Amino acid sequence: MKKRLGKLEFQVMKIVWENGSATVRNVWEKLYPKKKLAYTTVATTMRKLEEKGFLKHQERDRAYVYLTLVDQDAVSKGMLREMVNGLFDGSAAKLITTLVQSEHLTKKELDQIHQIILDHRAEDKNG
Repeated sequence: MKKRLGKLEFQVMKIVWENGSATVRNVWEKLYPKKKLAYTTVATTMRKLEEKGFLKHQERDRAYVYLTLVDQDAVSKGMLREMVNGLFDGSAAKLITTLVQSEHLTKKELDQIHQIILDHRAEDKNG
């Protein structure tokens, strides 16, 4: 199974990941204030995510409760890999360069990125 999601599918999955499980109503109530989506749109999206193997449902009190079947980290990494390959010719360095040059990163964010690089270099020397 390919671990790629569309924008709405990813938003739905984030809600289910954050809550451990969710009904269509739970997801719709979280999305509606921002997106003004129809309830049926959310229901259809969740059903399609189940068909794709991202969610499964259990029936509780006459409602479908959806649970995730895939790890958020695995999906995020897969989508990032596709983006790096598609937009940056497979170069993580080009992605990071673009991010640092085009975003208004705070000193704290830059320090965090720098520390991650230092930690990674230390792991490479020790590993």
